[in-house]
Amino acid sequence: MFLPVISEMKRPQDYRKACLLAGFIVMAMYLSFSLVIYRYCGMWLSTPAFGSAGPVIKKVAYGISLPGLILGVGIYQHVAAKYAFVRILRDSKHLQANTFTHWGTWLGINLLLGSAAFIVAEAVPILNYLLGLAGALCFAPFSLVFPALLWMYDFKRYKTGTLEQKIKYGLHVLIMVLGFYMIVAGTYSVGVLIKEAFSSGAIAKVFDCSDNSGFVQGG
Repeated sequence: MFLPVISEMKRPQDYRKACLLAGFIVMAMYLSFSLVIYRYCGMWLSTPAFGSAGPVIKKVAYGISLPGLILGVGIYQHVAAKYAFVRILRDSKHLQANTFTHWGTWLGINLLLGSAAFIVAEAVPILNYLLGLAGALCFAPFSLVFPALLWMYDFKRYKTGTLEQKIKYGLHVLIMVLGFYMIVAGTYSVGVLIKEAFSSGAIAKVFDCSDNSGFVQGG
């Protein structure tokens, strides 16, 4: 998600500072929320965490979080759609012109991505399995494999450089290998868990309308 942002910045020189600041804020928020919630819920924490709250708190929390969820989905889809859009119409007058091809391509890409996301979400109707699958297929390559490959491409001379440079290059190779391992092993393990969950009836059927929010009626 970070890489396409630099093309949107007025001052690309501030990219590193923006990444560090965003990373610090995100880490602080995730750490604070997770520690506080786990402190009061412990091993009985549900997925999503709203399911561990009382009925009134859950209603309020879902109501407040809904706009954020919609905006978050929109941001992720916009980044992916714009990347595909620019790749498809690059070196074409339709990239910035107000033409039928321009709008047809843009709307078509968004419709395709939205439909794909909906199908995946309905095919894996429990959040923790969906997060595990997304982590294996998305987090591992984009956070470990691709950054390591990009660094290795920029500093390929380090393979035959000084001892310190060779160590740095070797560490990035190790990160890349670990990333590939997480992709393969993570996807396989989540697939096995999903299969077992469907077989045991622990999760709803594909495209089923059963309530899986962990919401407790009454109160």
